[in-house]
Amino acid sequence: MGRHAESKLEQKKLIVVVGATGNQGGSVARRFIQDPRYAVRGLTRNPESPAAKELAALGVEVVQAELDDVKSLEAAFAGANVIFSVTNYWEPFFRPDCRAKAAELGVTCRKYAYDVEYRQGKNIADAAATVAGGLDANGFLASTLSNSRKCTGGKIDDLYHFDAKADVFPDYVNAAHPELAAKMSCIHTGFFTTSHRILPESYFHRLADGTFEMRFPCSPTKPIPNLDVNADTGNFTYAVSQMPAGKAYMAAEYLTWPEFAAAWQRVTGASIAYKEISFDEMVAAMPDRDLGVEVGLMFLYSSEPGYDGQMELLKAEDLRKAGIDCPMHTVEQSLAKMDWAGVLSK
Repeated sequence: MGRHAESKLEQKKLIVVVGATGNQGGSVARRFIQDPRYAVRGLTRNPESPAAKELAALGVEVVQAELDDVKSLEAAFAGANVIFSVTNYWEPFFRPDCRAKAAELGVTCRKYAYDVEYRQGKNIADAAATVAGGLDANGFLASTLSNSRKCTGGKIDDLYHFDAKADVFPDYVNAAHPELAAKMSCIHTGFFTTSHRILPESYFHRLADGTFEMRFPCSPTKPIPNLDVNADTGNFTYAVSQMPAGKAYMAAEYLTWPEFAAAWQRVTGASIAYKEISFDEMVAAMPDRDLGVEVGLMFLYSSEPGYDGQMELLKAEDLRKAGIDCPMHTVEQSLAKMDWAGVLSK
């Protein structure tokens, strides 16, 4: 065997991870860098950030790229065998300059954030399509959510942080880039087990008697998917990468909200009960009305028809049945890792 052939055999596969310094992308980058068969290129707006430097220290090639700049994405995707895609609705939603721009345009910050996320998702897809020929058979792994507009028959048509993802992954990719679509797997993510950090009063409202109440406009009998995003997104995505393309997945454990509350009670020893409230009550309880509307709609949708839109999604147990290792934390294991002193002492 000649030297050229030997070097070809030794050559690592390249996975390019969008949003490598974020929750999902960071988890994916950290999992793939553990496999010596892969080289990992992580994309970020700021390669000098502490999170970027931490990844670089692990051996990740950190590259600057802008999701609003297709050319920068095309350059960053060059040579990729696998691409992990993720988009972020909440970053433009909360940014003061984006809210000012939304007001200038006469749209809500909710719709403005949809437009940003949709545009950036489309840019990722367009750039990925330029290297589709070099991707593995299952080489485009896209983080997404169910399409609330379609899954409710139009009853909910403004759950923007769901549909901004689903309108691109898979809809736009299927319509505009069939070669890329043929190599795509869609990975749905459940509620993050850290979501209480955004909605502390909804998750853990302290009552006068010192007990806690969890309060959402969602049926107490509806199973809800939850994911330890930092620990398990990488494990799940790594497992999905070993499957054939063209399938859709849910990375999560399903529990009802009372079951979630019971798990938290076992972890903390504090007493908590679940209370179903109305959409209007949730909106009124939020310090930011637009946030209240967006998440209130999410809980209504999670109740009927369900967070997954009643789609047929493969789960961790399906991956295991296929002979693929897919370690995942239970909700209780995830909660047990967290420091609850601030919540319990409030």
